Amino acid sequence: MGRPPGFDKNKVVQAVERQFRRTGYAGTSVDDIAKVAGLGRGSLYAAFGDKSSLYLRTLEAYCGRTEAAWAAVLEGPDDTALERLHAYLVKSARFVHEDPDGLGCMVTGFVVEGVDHDPQADARVKQALGSIEGSITGCVRAAQRHGDLDPEADAQGISHLLMAVNRGMEVLARAGSDAAALERVADQAFAGLPLTAQARSRKAPRPGPVVSGTS
Repeated sequence: MGRPPGFDKNKVVQAVERQFRRTGYAGTSVDDIAKVAGLGRGSLYAAFGDKSSLYLRTLEAYCGRTEAAWAAVLEGPDDTALERLHAYLVKSARFVHEDPDGLGCMVTGFVVEGVDHDPQADARVKQALGSIEGSITGCVRAAQRHGDLDPEADAQGISHLLMAVNRGMEVLARAGSDAAALERVADQAFAGLPLTAQARSRKAPRPGPVVSGTS
């Protein structure tokens, strides 16, 4: 049996993930990866395979973390569902600005970049988006059951709208919009939901810092 590697694979994956998020798949060279990993090419290939294999590994880790993080924000009892939808929007507004390097979501980057990736990567991104959409739709339906959103409204349509706002705010943040401006967008989007009179009679609380890993 060979000697165990003298480095932390999880830390390497995290560092490489941030590089892919910073420069995209096409814009990230093997030399870039080796540099942020602190490894030579030989050690890198031996531990993780080629660039495509390492991208898939980082994408899988990122998607899993993001799905869990948004589920933690959005899942819960019916009586706080509306507040959780508001939290989703505000955390979306803060996401890029609260990252120390101002990085965006790896899933969004994958879609916007439009590179001809391995079908496994495409499938994983679609799975992540579907999972997040499911969490939002479940939260919308919970708010409808509690009487805070119009029960006749299209829950999936609202979910698609909120996801579009989420991704749009990320693009605006990376283009230079400040956090305060994006929080106003979040509040306006929330106010535009089919709120019932019961919901409009109270003000949604402002959530705390963004949950690590959300996008």
